[in-house]
Amino acid sequence: MNNYFNFYYGINVFEIFSDKGIFSFNYNGINYYFVEYDRDKKDIKSIVSICEELKKRNIITNELVLNKFNGYITPYNNLLYVLIKENSRKYKIDINDVLYIQNNTYNLLVDNNMIRNNYIDLWKTKIDFYEKKIIDIRNKNKLIDNTFDFFVGLGENAIVYLTNNNVRISRFVLSHRRIDEKRNSFDFYNPLNYILDNRARDIADFIKSIFFYESISKEVIFNFLNYINFNREEYILFIARMLYPTYYFDMIDKIIINNENDIIIKKIIDKTNDYINLIEELFYYINNNLRMNIPIIEWIIKK
Repeated sequence: MNNYFNFYYGINVFEIFSDKGIFSFNYNGINYYFVEYDRDKKDIKSIVSICEELKKRNIITNELVLNKFNGYITPYNNLLYVLIKENSRKYKIDINDVLYIQNNTYNLLVDNNMIRNNYIDLWKTKIDFYEKKIIDIRNKNKLIDNTFDFFVGLGENAIVYLTNNNVRISRFVLSHRRIDEKRNSFDFYNPLNYILDNRARDIADFIKSIFFYESISKEVIFNFLNYINFNREEYILFIARMLYPTYYFDMIDKIIINNENDIIIKKIIDKTNDYINLIEELFYYINNNLRMNIPIIEWIIKK
């Protein structure tokens, strides 16, 4: 691929690594990643604008690299790719990284097509997709077969909870399509992961990633909530996002699409009861300690 990068980017690369369709190399002491562009083409201008604004504010971001034809999207093997320059050096992000981004991007001005707050429609579409997909793997995978209906039920609870409470969000911050279980800094600062959404999104995803793949106490979570100081509507959105089982669906994708061993989903299943207990505790804390008076979900509030 050396000739390819020389032709499109004017750089000579001597050693290129490939892993699951991602190509990486080091050039002049800087890491670069050549990754498939998996977003709408109309997003590219907004993504670049966000990166430029973050750099003006001295906020870390990886950045897209222009090719020699003055474009950011480059064809490769009948697919579209972008070259990303890595500026982040930290391996794993923590809550301080999330809060720093949120606290410094309230007035980030880009066009509205970067806003992702149509949760109800997106969640319904995703559940419909998995309900059709599960037909192919029923009786083939016992772990999924025995737990699928429960997690779909959680997702439907999240949808009903938001629908019934008519949450309206007007304040947006730089957010991420996903904060996954690895909390890798490259992904966190990857421009292709950027969207605009309410701050409840990343906080909920961050907590879920730690809860299911590491360990976090309810006291630590309560401290987060005290510091963040959500308003009532943000707490409702936070609970809905905690309920929606992105973590479960992500593992199904890895099993079905990437043919990974189904043992990866067992860690989630084993913690499910503890997770429901956590949401119960969150209801109590938000209503009794923070006095937000958000609606409860009766089957979760058992006491």
